[in-house]
Amino acid sequence: MIRKRLAANDDRAIHRLVVEQLVPFSRLYQSGTSITFSEIRKRLNHNKTFVAAKGYKQPYGFISVFRKSNVLFVDMLAVDSREQGRGMGKELMKAAEDYGKSERCRTAELFVDDSNPKAIGFYLSKGYEIQEYFSELSCYKMRKKLTR
Repeated sequence: MIRKRLAANDDRAIHRLVVEQLVPFSRLYQSGTSITFSEIRKRLNHNKTFVAAKGYKQPYGFISVFRKSNVLFVDMLAVDSREQGRGMGKELMKAAEDYGKSERCRTAELFVDDSNPKAIGFYLSKGYEIQEYFSELSCYKMRKKLTR
């Protein structure tokens, strides 16, 4: 089931997913540091976040997005490794893109680390195209038109 984030219920699990599924690919955290719980909570509080969970149990996947003008920006997406390959990432992307469409966004954009070919392939399969490469971030910027 995909539902909206409930901070008190979901944020610890989201933080764990970020540390396990996203930080290992990020050049920003290669020095052995990691992102703190309070940093994640602050980021989530500024975004719209959807989670994949069985009812109101702890989530095993999430997507966090924000709108800037007519662009939906995908900030973070992660699914527990034990749940990958079951369509949860696809469902989370659909929930986020539907939200973007309801907010009159024309495009969706995201950054993906160049060290994460699995994620790049996932986004390409969902219709995203690589727009440019940022060597200082070691990331690709990807974009997709959102049609109503």
